[in-house]
Amino acid sequence: MNNFISRMSRLRASATILAISTAGVLAASCSAQQPQSYTWQQLNDLFVRSNPTLRAQEQSVVSNKAAEITAATRPNPTLQNDTTSATIGIYQEFEIGGKRSARIRSAKLATQISQTDAADARRTLTLNLHQAFVAALQAKSDLQFARDNLANYQHTVDLNREMLQAGEIARADFLRIQLQTLQFETDLDDATLALKTAKATLRGLLGNATLPEDFDVSGELKAEPFDSRLDDLRKLALQNRPDLKSAETTRLKAAADVRVAQANRWPDPTIGASFLHTGNEMPGPQWFEPFYPKGSTTNAMGLGFASIQIPIFNRNQGEIARTKSEQLRADFLAQAAQNQVLQDVDSAYAQFDSARNRLNLYEKTYLGAAKESLDIEDFSFHKGGASVLDFLDAERTYRATQLAYHQQLAAYLDALAQLQSAAGLDVGP
Repeated sequence: MNNFISRMSRLRASATILAISTAGVLAASCSAQQPQSYTWQQLNDLFVRSNPTLRAQEQSVVSNKAAEITAATRPNPTLQNDTTSATIGIYQEFEIGGKRSARIRSAKLATQISQTDAADARRTLTLNLHQAFVAALQAKSDLQFARDNLANYQHTVDLNREMLQAGEIARADFLRIQLQTLQFETDLDDATLALKTAKATLRGLLGNATLPEDFDVSGELKAEPFDSRLDDLRKLALQNRPDLKSAETTRLKAAADVRVAQANRWPDPTIGASFLHTGNEMPGPQWFEPFYPKGSTTNAMGLGFASIQIPIFNRNQGEIARTKSEQLRADFLAQAAQNQVLQDVDSAYAQFDSARNRLNLYEKTYLGAAKESLDIEDFSFHKGGASVLDFLDAERTYRATQLAYHQQLAAYLDALAQLQSAAGLDVGP
């Protein structure tokens, strides 16, 4: 056993020296080509400027503002001319029944809906961005853990290979130790794949041309405290959620559309003035009348209705009935949206509370217990009271607990972001 401990001490010392020298070489070689690293705030700023879905929503707002201009325009005047009698007239259609004001209100409400829809798209997509960012941080942490685990375990395999060659352990025990390497290699491959997937998700949300292919994320998995009460979060959600605001504004627009349909019951009169001139002013014989009849000169002016419909059969009753039905539909959808908002908050709070409790268990119990178990087995192993398999099992348990703790940190951050988004709050880093 003394020979084994001596070999382990030498191997660990050499591994430490190798790690330090390797780190120095890597630091020197990578300093000039370090991939650009992005914090959460930097990614979020780029996301707001470059995400194609958000940019499309912005154009929807611009389009609705243009529709406001159209709704506010008045009918153009009409110019009429009849050369056979030298008649010229100007006629103007006058909108009655409050049509224009009703159109303007409906168009402005449509713009408000597009603005809150854009805010809701940003809310949901920001949550997706945050989840991808946390996934990248977790994968980056898991990758480092996997590399450390594999390197440490490979040293153990090398040590036991020396013991096997010296006849100090059985070949069956060595094979069991060697086969365990597959799990560490699998963990390394899984972490590498998870990091690539998270980065691909981030590039997809920001646009592939926005982020370079070789980029890094900067941050740490840290449990930010959040102590808001459920009742307070419900009130905040009812005040802040943009999708609920869209539903409420849709109710107002539906009522405005009913007013537009009711105003359109009344036909708009067209009123104008005309001037008539006749006379024998053109040279030539009497039978030559190129523009208007020849005769005595007369001038006359007229004022009156050019045309007006009589609302006997069509009083826009079909459109009025349709808009009233849409108004009832909008009322029901607004109630459903409010129920959904409260359900989102309750569900997200339950998930967050569970994640917070689990995280507390790790921090208050499991991390300390795993570290204490490793210290006991390490001391016992060096004093000859524990086998190498017991020591390796304690080391694996400690590292697995650390890895699970980081996974639980990511779950906590995801649950917190989900709760903040459900309440209509800004999603934190």
